[in-house]
Amino acid sequence: MDSDNKKHHVVVVGAGFGGLYAVNNLVDSNVEVTLIDRRNFHLFQPLLYQVATGTISATDVSAPIRSIFGDKKNITVSPLTSI
Repeated sequence: MDSDNKKHHVVVVGAGFGGLYAVNNLVDSNVEVTLIDRRNFHLFQPLLYQVATGTISATDVSAPIRSIFGDKKNITVSPLTSI
């Protein structure tokens, strides 16, 4: 494989707002993306107080990371085990 045709691999650490934004912008490009986070879900922290007061359910403030990006084949979601 020619180095000009080699697919780039981008590693994004953290599935917070910034990490999800970065992956979302890369998802339809010609790169392999690895998203690393210790959890397999995104937590919308600004609404946690409503969960604590019983106004909304905990499932309303979290979403599985895999479901956010659907069936995109160029994304791998994984925890970090070592550097």
